[in-house]
Amino acid sequence: MRKVVFVIDGWFMRKQIQRYKTFYYSGPEIRKYCIRHLRADDYLYRIFYYDTEPLDKKGHYPISKKTVDFGTTRVAMEQTKLLNSIKKTPNFALRLGETIWRNNQWILSQDKVGQLLKKEITIDQLTDDDFKPLIQQKAVDIKIGLDIACIAIERLSDLLIIITGDADIVPVLKFARRNGMQVCLDPLRNPVRAELSEHVDFIETKIPAPKAKS
Repeated sequence: MRKVVFVIDGWFMRKQIQRYKTFYYSGPEIRKYCIRHLRADDYLYRIFYYDTEPLDKKGHYPISKKTVDFGTTRVAMEQTKLLNSIKKTPNFALRLGETIWRNNQWILSQDKVGQLLKKEITIDQLTDDDFKPLIQQKAVDIKIGLDIACIAIERLSDLLIIITGDADIVPVLKFARRNGMQVCLDPLRNPVRAELSEHVDFIETKIPAPKAKS
């Protein structure tokens, strides 16, 4: 019997699942997806899920200069709902980093950048909806690395299934393998960088292939 542990980069998984419309993104459905990886005699040890709390800060929109309370936005409410569902789902260990609004800066969408460069629109035609706050996650990568190292040292699992697209995690994956763990990468149909594929034992995803357009 294999003891299996999952390590999930929450931001990455949410983006890919919503991209392919695989399932409704919630704690129970994420758990069901993980279980699809297991063999009949496998034992699910734990699902480590890494994310951040929603941004809870006030600021001003770049065009209208109106006040915005990020803690009351639809995005923030959906994130809070997701995290609460994960807290209530069996086998989960929720690890939260910090959400930072870097220097109170805003990012113009790539579509609008392209239209500006092609002179299809002018700056005067931009609206608040064309911008997003420049948000960064802090301490998530460190928490992932520390947990994987701890799991490997204490031999808490035989197989690590990591759901991520971040090649920065390679050093700790090498450490886990040197300590006797097998490592499976589930890239959720995202292209895998060579340095990441080199340091896992196998790559497997349970997202169905997109249907060909007729």
